Amino acid sequence: MRRSLIALACAATIAAILPQPSRAEKLVIAIGSRGYGQVVPHDIEGFTKANPGISVDWLKVSDVPNQTRQLYVTDFTSKSPTPDVFAMDIIWAGEFAKRGWLAPLDSYMTKDDLSKYNQSFLTAATLNGHVYGAPLYLDGTHLFYRTDLLEKYHLQPPQTWEELIKDSQIVMNGEHNPQLYGFVSMWAKIEGLFMNWLSFTNANGGGFYNAAGQVAVNSPANIAATQTMVDMIYKTQIAPKSILNDKPDDARTLFQQGRAVFLMVQDFVYDPLNAAGSPVKGKFDFMRIPYFAGHPDAHTTAMGGFLLGINPNSAHKAAAAKLVAYFTSHEAELWAALNANRAPGRPDVYKDPQIAHAGILPKLGADFDVGLVRPSGATGDLYPQVSEIMQLEVTKALHRQVPVKEALDSAQKQIEALLSK
Repeated sequence: MRRSLIALACAATIAAILPQPSRAEKLVIAIGSRGYGQVVPHDIEGFTKANPGISVDWLKVSDVPNQTRQLYVTDFTSKSPTPDVFAMDIIWAGEFAKRGWLAPLDSYMTKDDLSKYNQSFLTAATLNGHVYGAPLYLDGTHLFYRTDLLEKYHLQPPQTWEELIKDSQIVMNGEHNPQLYGFVSMWAKIEGLFMNWLSFTNANGGGFYNAAGQVAVNSPANIAATQTMVDMIYKTQIAPKSILNDKPDDARTLFQQGRAVFLMVQDFVYDPLNAAGSPVKGKFDFMRIPYFAGHPDAHTTAMGGFLLGINPNSAHKAAAAKLVAYFTSHEAELWAALNANRAPGRPDVYKDPQIAHAGILPKLGADFDVGLVRPSGATGDLYPQVSEIMQLEVTKALHRQVPVKEALDSAQKQIEALLSK
């Protein structure tokens, strides 16, 4: 008996000294089934094959953004360790990072790894020099145009806003159709209006921030660009007054009915415009948003989309980082592009030979090369208020309730006060 006890004690001591087999790690990833649902099972299968010590469960969250955001807020406020990895709208990243609801990705991924993503998009997930999210897929605003009408009047797709205004007037005068407009877009007081404003102002060498990173909403370049927007309704009259109430699908409907030469809206409209029975099927194309003369290098494609982030309360952050890296790898985003028509968050995927004949993806990639994001990264949890201020003041200018400079001076003053709190 004594010998048996000694033997058991020795065995226990040796077992404590020797390395023990690691437990399998279990991750939970939260992504909506509509937004990326076709891709998730494929990526989970590939990841678990490459990482046999890690299993992954898919938490199918709502595809209604506000519902998903509320779920995350509840989880992270209570410091829930799951989900370990989650998909988030581009404008949530700054707020979540500022509130401590995201683990910094650059603690697990190298600068070379992070350099592979669309750098403009990545700024929306960057706060105080740290990166908190990896681009999963992108969308953005583009300029759609009637190829048949431009050809009829021997016009090339306009590169500048000055050309677009002139071309609109040529076609409208030539068609003698009071129901035909030169330009339609989403200028109702919605988030899309702020995106439009950013495209116009960046196209003129301006934007929300100046070169020093300071808020510069009322800069001369921004005032001039905003005045052009106003003039498109009341002076050059290429846009209908109804544009002031139009949301994305309203603008799409006008263009699809053959009542506009140019349409500026997100890329989701491509499929309905190109559907069987569409009056403009085979009669349209799209390109990047124009720039103003003298600013050919301006970034004008206002981008949206989703990122993947890591829950800072996860018990498996290193494994979670591997999952993020896998889902946003060249191979995974290529598969999503080819099989689910999702625009990759990595420029290198658009250069893949398999993408060359993948519908509109190469053209989307070219537009995203000149992409810009809303100032949600640096403004964080204050972004919704920033956007609301901009929507309200730009709307006042577009309705000519106040002069453009007065509207932007007011926005500048309000935003400075808000961000200084």
